[in-house]
Amino acid sequence: MNRFITSAESLITTHEQTRAGFLAIALEKNTVGDPYVKQALAFKAMAAHTSGPDDFLNMPSIRPFMLTAAGLSEKSLQHLDEDDQTAVIKELIDKFLKPAGTAYIDETVYRFLLTKGDAVGGAMRNRIGAMGQEKLVRYILSCMNVRGMDYHWFGGSQKSWTWHQKPEEDMGIEKNIRALHWTNQEGKARTLGFNMTISTVKKNVDICLFAADMDAFAQGKIAKQMPESAIMLGELKGGIDPAGADEHWKTARTSLERIRTRYSSVGQTVLTSFVGAAIERAMAEEIYGLLQSGIISNAANLTDTNQLVEYCGWLLEL
Repeated sequence: MNRFITSAESLITTHEQTRAGFLAIALEKNTVGDPYVKQALAFKAMAAHTSGPDDFLNMPSIRPFMLTAAGLSEKSLQHLDEDDQTAVIKELIDKFLKPAGTAYIDETVYRFLLTKGDAVGGAMRNRIGAMGQEKLVRYILSCMNVRGMDYHWFGGSQKSWTWHQKPEEDMGIEKNIRALHWTNQEGKARTLGFNMTISTVKKNVDICLFAADMDAFAQGKIAKQMPESAIMLGELKGGIDPAGADEHWKTARTSLERIRTRYSSVGQTVLTSFVGAAIERAMAEEIYGLLQSGIISNAANLTDTNQLVEYCGWLLEL
């Protein structure tokens, strides 16, 4: 068990940690939204010479911006022809931009940003989970670097995933890593993958450590054809909002129970673990009890550096 978890109390996310988590999310939200703000500023400069909103109809260069300001998403445009799109822009001009008077440019910007706000919200729902994984990967890489370990990482573009050697400078690569490969102290090959559907479990698992080489992962064989090579399967919950903590834990607990049950049914044993950012008192007590009884093998609060480093060290030594 993680030596920095000495009681249920040590697992609980503190107010300061929650605050820091929300601030990190706010900063990320600003980063995600910044391109839309820059688009709005570009539009204002391009529209500065116009005398009224009707002029927008004769400016094909700003047509995509106007369609967004009218409330149309990229998906909806696939179902509308040019005449339909023009009609929507005219309705925007007549009902909202003309009544705004001399503030018609600002009104257009506000409506563009209102539509893009939905896109930012959707992107952030995905980013919050990704941020948790990126933080875990960064700590794994840091532990490897401190130990002087060599590794390979699996990443790239959607159409050209491939294995890469350990770079001289690894800043930022955690955003693009799907898997890591190393050799442990006993000289055994280890491959750590993320968000994989394990055939034995028949569900997606967040953290998957296998006794397997790089080729098996690259060919997609591990999760589907070599589930017996799994050493440890774990759940990762990166959300920091205390209001959703219990629900996230219930989902993770169910997943971990399913993993143990499915592997037990085929006569195999696999270690399990849990890493979470928002851990409230009730779930902390439950997690600590599961650790003490050996039902789950390890755990860490994602906001606690000591626990996270200890967890990563444990992974590297399995």
